[in-house]
Amino acid sequence: MGSERPRYWFPLALLGFAQLTVVALSVGTGPVDYTAYGNGGLLGSVHSVEMSREAVSAVSVIGMSRMDDWLFAVFAVYLGTVLFYAFRSKRLPWWKVLAIALGGLVAIALADLVGYWELDMDGDARSAILVTLGLVLLAWLDRSVLVLVVAAAFVLCAVVLAQGQLALVLSSLVALAGAFAALLSRPKTAAEET
Repeated sequence: MGSERPRYWFPLALLGFAQLTVVALSVGTGPVDYTAYGNGGLLGSVHSVEMSREAVSAVSVIGMSRMDDWLFAVFAVYLGTVLFYAFRSKRLPWWKVLAIALGGLVAIALADLVGYWELDMDGDARSAILVTLGLVLLAWLDRSVLVLVVAAAFVLCAVVLAQGQLALVLSSLVALAGAFAALLSRPKTAAEET
């Protein structure tokens, strides 16, 4: 087997970069003034166009009040993690990987709906809690104290200390710091893995 770095660096890095992508995609969803581009043609008759988050995000259209693309980032991080672990293990048949991926996506969607309908939580808090539960599950599966610490710091940054884009930036920095700490950690030897 040889020595191997912890595998949980990838889901942590993927989570951090996915959150930064959500922040980048949510920038510029405010009002746009087209009069700055000239007064000729069709744009001359349009003074301003209000681009709301409901027009940009399919999740917000149904009234779930969440920062643009948060739930899609959660889905992408989950799928990326499943595929990464399946590729690294090379023991699971494709149909089991597909069943795990689809089952997890359905579970995430149902948990999100329960948080919305039954617990009346806002979208950003629901997504942060879903990610935190995913991190706790990852910590349990990999028997990692580092991932458990990242999960605690993640929920502290994403739910308790900040809201909106600041919460996403802070919690993404926590996830990326955890990924770097995992990459810099001492590789496990074959004797330690048993």
